[in-house]
Amino acid sequence: MPKVGYASLVETLRLRVSPPARPAFVDTSVNRRVDTADRILFPTGVALADTPLGHLEFALRHEGIDLAIIASALPAIGAAPIVERLRQSPNGEYIRRAAFLWEWLGGSALDAGVSVAGSYVDLFDAGEYVVADHSLRAPAWRVNNNALGTAFFCPTVRRSVCPAPGWLDSMMARAGELAESSRHSGLYDRAIQYLYLSETRSSFAIEHEAPSASKEERFVQILRRSGDVSVISEDSLVAIQNAVVRDDFSREASYRTRQNWLEDRLGRIAFLPHPVHGLRETMAGWEAFVNDRERGIDPLVKAACGAFGFVHLHPFMDGNGRLHRFMIHHLLAQSGLIPGGMVIPVSAVIMKHIPEYRDVLDAFSAPVTRLWNYRRTDEEPVIIEAPGAAPYRFFDASREVAFLGRMITEAVEQEIPRELAWLTGYDRALERIEAAFDLPARDIGKLIRMIAGNNGQLAKGKRKQFAHLPDDVLEGIEAMVRESFGE
Repeated sequence: MPKVGYASLVETLRLRVSPPARPAFVDTSVNRRVDTADRILFPTGVALADTPLGHLEFALRHEGIDLAIIASALPAIGAAPIVERLRQSPNGEYIRRAAFLWEWLGGSALDAGVSVAGSYVDLFDAGEYVVADHSLRAPAWRVNNNALGTAFFCPTVRRSVCPAPGWLDSMMARAGELAESSRHSGLYDRAIQYLYLSETRSSFAIEHEAPSASKEERFVQILRRSGDVSVISEDSLVAIQNAVVRDDFSREASYRTRQNWLEDRLGRIAFLPHPVHGLRETMAGWEAFVNDRERGIDPLVKAACGAFGFVHLHPFMDGNGRLHRFMIHHLLAQSGLIPGGMVIPVSAVIMKHIPEYRDVLDAFSAPVTRLWNYRRTDEEPVIIEAPGAAPYRFFDASREVAFLGRMITEAVEQEIPRELAWLTGYDRALERIEAAFDLPARDIGKLIRMIAGNNGQLAKGKRKQFAHLPDDVLEGIEAMVRESFGE
């Protein structure tokens, strides 16, 4: 079965990009288009010019938009075939899209000398993709550019993974109701502080780090001010990176100027992030995306694409994971939907779904790393050939959007109520124990945490810390904690 469309372009032009998730083939056994889980089949009579430009037009017509493949293929296709095709069919919507993409992605004019008179067409099909609410018109080709980003950073998201419109608004309204209920019970300030602390510790724990008290407090304050950062820039990110990395030697003064990589537990290279060449341009595109206030991008999509886009680019040598999770909070705060002063404990929920989180990261890192040609040495990889910027600038973020949506849902519907219930139970237990026994407040607090964290019983290994207390006292305290927490 011969490949057609994007799959043909990748193979024929030897593009250093990931092939389409569902490659297209011409198959003599079908008499109409057939979509399967892993491929798209077309009959032999399908209209197709067997040239690189013909396969590009075919892909635009039948397979949607794959910007990474298009950006890599267009220089190899060249301007001349596009100009010739435009002169043959100046109003064809797919050649107009190709002409627009040539200029938008490549930054050079075609000068085709043709006058386009057809109706405006959208670059992305809004029925298939999440698009910007406010398009940018390209009059020369009569194309509405409704892409989410710029030519230097533009993820795509399938509409099928997104919740219904207004979903995030209702989630944040629910979070506000929970916050207000804690205000009425007198728990608000403690609850908010507890959520910030839990989020901070979880973000470090994901990186297998236990921060010092001072670093922990710095990150809490960074999260508290996440909505106050009006514009994300290299300077603002450097300041945050300096505050959260493990030691002074890991602090950066700018985006990285050398290649970094991640290893798995066996010492094998698991991820090669964006090559140094072109990184500053890509980061400028990413900054434009996260700072945009005009295009009308769905706030969940923006938070997921911006935050995961950052960790996929890995612009620093260290601290990328924590900054990526900071960006979730920043972009949610910038949406204006989160109640003032509140934090959605996304990292705390991610900690409970680490395998799923790793799967999301690996779904990007594994295929993009296979595009590199390198030789491993004892010190660092020797890069023979890098894939360029396209796979990092243009990626399908559908998986990332769906994952973040699930994490926010669990944070609001389960994690925040659980934290509020824990504080309520703690206060009840403290009041009962203080009324029954004359014990130091510090000992009571430790006992409540130990018992509540161990299903209502003090673990045998912990009992020696309270050997001075009779068994009946400890048993009474256990019973009070169980009752207070409803166990």
